[in-house]
Amino acid sequence: MSASLAPAQSIAATTAALQEELPQLEQLQQELEKELAAVSERVLSVRTALTALLALAEIPTPRGAQATPEPAVAKDETVVEAATLEETGPVPAPRKAATTRAAGARKTTPAETTRRKERSSAKKPRTTTASRNAAPVVKNPAGFTEQVIGILARSPETAMRARDVAQALGRDSSVGSVNAVRSTLDRLVATSRAARAGRGLYQAAAAS
Repeated sequence: MSASLAPAQSIAATTAALQEELPQLEQLQQELEKELAAVSERVLSVRTALTALLALAEIPTPRGAQATPEPAVAKDETVVEAATLEETGPVPAPRKAATTRAAGARKTTPAETTRRKERSSAKKPRTTTASRNAAPVVKNPAGFTEQVIGILARSPETAMRARDVAQALGRDSSVGSVNAVRSTLDRLVATSRAARAGRGLYQAAAAS
């Protein structure tokens, strides 16, 4: 019986001790929070004052204090030069240079400048995108057509594009050269001297 009462008494004593200690701890916590708040306010005020002092220390000296009085010698020299000009009078400006400039300005008028630009533009032919991409002029159309037929006849079972035929002829792969070959191939197809194997594909005409 006494053994079962001992744990209960121990728990009750511990609970009573903790209940007595809790108010003391809460009071101590409040005091520490007040001290922390006071320290935080002090830190803020010190930081603000320090920032203001640093800003004042960086203000430059007023310009009036830095300006130095001009030497009296320069003032005296200015007075002497003014007196000399009054005695001798102003120096006349050279008239020849002004006359030459006026004559040069009269020689070229806006109308003459416009005419010169029109003449220079008329002499130089304008190069447009269409002229760059235009097909080169074939000096001998009949010979060129026979060359295209010969390229197709080399491999009659193989369909070729206009670009392939142009390369086989040793021509460059520019748009104008390829278009010239394509036009020739279309004429050959129209005259049954070549056959169209598909879209953009050509081959030699079948032997009849």
